[in-house]
Amino acid sequence: MPGFFVLSIDSKKYQDDFLDDLSGQTFYQQHLGEDYAGIATCKDGKINIRTHRGLFRPTFSNDMAGLEGNMGIGYCGDNREPILVDSNLGDFAICFSGNITNRNELITQLKTCGHSFAWDGVDIELIAKLIAQGEGYIDGIKKMNDEIDGAYSAAILTPDGIYIASDPSGRWPVVIGEKTGAVAATTDPCGFTNWGFSYKRDVEPGEIVLLKNDNAKVVSKIPGSKIQICTFVWVYTNFPNSIFKNVPVSAVRKRLGAILAKRDIKRGFIPDVVAPVPDSGRFCAIGYHQEFCRQMNEKQIDRIPEYDEILIKYPYSGRSYPRSSQAKRNLEAQIKQLRSGENYSGMKVVVCDDSVRRGTQIERNLVPKLRDLGVSEIHFRISNPDSFSYCRWGKTIQKGELLATRIPSIKKRVKFLGIDSLEHTTVKELARAIGLPLETLCIDCDLPAQAELV
Repeated sequence: MPGFFVLSIDSKKYQDDFLDDLSGQTFYQQHLGEDYAGIATCKDGKINIRTHRGLFRPTFSNDMAGLEGNMGIGYCGDNREPILVDSNLGDFAICFSGNITNRNELITQLKTCGHSFAWDGVDIELIAKLIAQGEGYIDGIKKMNDEIDGAYSAAILTPDGIYIASDPSGRWPVVIGEKTGAVAATTDPCGFTNWGFSYKRDVEPGEIVLLKNDNAKVVSKIPGSKIQICTFVWVYTNFPNSIFKNVPVSAVRKRLGAILAKRDIKRGFIPDVVAPVPDSGRFCAIGYHQEFCRQMNEKQIDRIPEYDEILIKYPYSGRSYPRSSQAKRNLEAQIKQLRSGENYSGMKVVVCDDSVRRGTQIERNLVPKLRDLGVSEIHFRISNPDSFSYCRWGKTIQKGELLATRIPSIKKRVKFLGIDSLEHTTVKELARAIGLPLETLCIDCDLPAQAELV
């Protein structure tokens, strides 16, 4: 999912560099999208915007002149955003994270009414047009929310302030931070401390928050659907050092690894090595290993696996998960993981990862590389529950792509992947690791119709 960062300052109190803060924190959204990067700022009531195809730092490092201001929004994601809109409300720039599932029907309706679209089927332009039909920004956001099906978090830069809107389900969280003379909001607060920001609070589902000068004020609330925060925020999507709803991402991943370790210990299975798929499986593998260490310290077991990094991620590769096509995902999966130069002949290895969605990386890349090292048994331990449904609220998994739906039998899946065993956590274990009530979490991608929470 795309990421955004917004910043508003009080020039009389603020002592730092506005563009350094805005660009630095936008850069920390890069892991949420690599195709496009953009910034929009406002100075003396005029909005300036600049977007580039590609990664943020290479494209913006020498292209910040003219973006000075006291308010701004930055974006990293799969579309050219923010976009600048000239409307009856005035000029505004907007970016968002989410997915609008009825976009085609709404676009058809608007075209019938005489509207034109620069990009066919792109959510951000549709959202902007719907907001512009309001009597004001708050009214426009509410009318937009009434029209769309889906999930979103949006940032709207106006000459009078920045509006942050979270849909009533709260699926894609936004966090507010602050420092002297400045207030910020972001889809991932992983870089806050490096730039002197401290956590203030989460934007609650359905809130419309106005950031102006160095203040964040709730200006309205959209009533609506049941709160359903995406669990993948903790399992994979966001950076390990981030915190959402006062729950550290890294802690959740380690708890999930410990759950998987307890199962293996209970059945008497102790591997020779536990290794992560970097970087997504690292904290799960740490938690798995720590649980063995804990039980050995308590004298419940007398042997533990070694922790090792058999697979090594090439640091200049991108992420395969958000790629827009299967061909691009296949290429990125092939590029990014390198095998160790050491020998693991005859060893039983547990490999920890966040999820098995399509199975592309495991079957085509990881298993052959592990077998080349002489690994005798490969056991995958997956921190996320089995994925039976594509995500309607995001854009990375589509119908028909999931391995679990193509091969429902775990036994047949293990054979297809060329491994010795495969285990996932359950949805109840996932909720327990996060520490929030299951009914407040979105687990739609983990549950087939009529499934029981076991």
